[in-house]
Amino acid sequence: MLILGPIGFAAPWLLLGLVALPLLWILLRAVPPAPIRRRFPGVALLLGLTDDEQVTDRTPWWLLLLRMLAVAAAILGFAGPVLNPAAPSGGSGPLLIVADASWASARDWSRAEARIEAALDAAESAGRPVALVNLSMPEAGIPVFQSAGDAAPHVGSLAPRAWEPSAAAMADLAAALPGGRFDTLWLSDGLDRDGRAELLDALQGRGSVTVQQSPRLIRALARPPTPMARCGCRCCAPPRAPRRRPMSPRWASTRLAFRGNWRARR
Repeated sequence: MLILGPIGFAAPWLLLGLVALPLLWILLRAVPPAPIRRRFPGVALLLGLTDDEQVTDRTPWWLLLLRMLAVAAAILGFAGPVLNPAAPSGGSGPLLIVADASWASARDWSRAEARIEAALDAAESAGRPVALVNLSMPEAGIPVFQSAGDAAPHVGSLAPRAWEPSAAAMADLAAALPGGRFDTLWLSDGLDRDGRAELLDALQGRGSVTVQQSPRLIRALARPPTPMARCGCRCCAPPRAPRRRPMSPRWASTRLAFRGNWRARR
């Protein structure tokens, strides 16, 4: 992508058509406009009359200017102008997109999906191969780099799962990383777990690593950290064991009724 100030062009090679505008100007100016032909049987009545209106042998300059502006606008339109394009990431090699894809990522999955699609579009424009890895899938295997267009239909495989990545899966990925240099985009869920630091060190050994984390605070249900409540209220106090009191017949009385015949009573 060619960026000129606040405007970028997705197909900058089409701007070479602007070089041909001066030549087109010369050709249109050299070719006279087509004459107007009208058939009139009584042309003999016009003999001897003078016509004050004259037809120019060249196209007026203002008409040529309008035509040049129309052609230039068409060339700029086909070049794919983009207003305020995103700044390029600066990478030129392969791109590895890693996602934790745990239950904590489900809340901001739409934002993460938009970030992945933007990274794929930028990689496609730069001609960078892309590989997708879901850390919550044990069968992720060795990352395979392919074109961004071929990897785009598999973005759904990075969707969050109901579980979280395991330390064994991270260790397997760190051991199965392909050789060579590549950049990494890590979509993190913001939770620290075993094996994360080792995988990050392995990825940084291959190239630059960009970690994107959700700005939202992750909350989970948990028991009070201490057995005694800090605020002193009943709502925060730990549950108490039920009290047991011995019962005596003198404390209460009841009536007993017997239903049956005289044989059962004996």
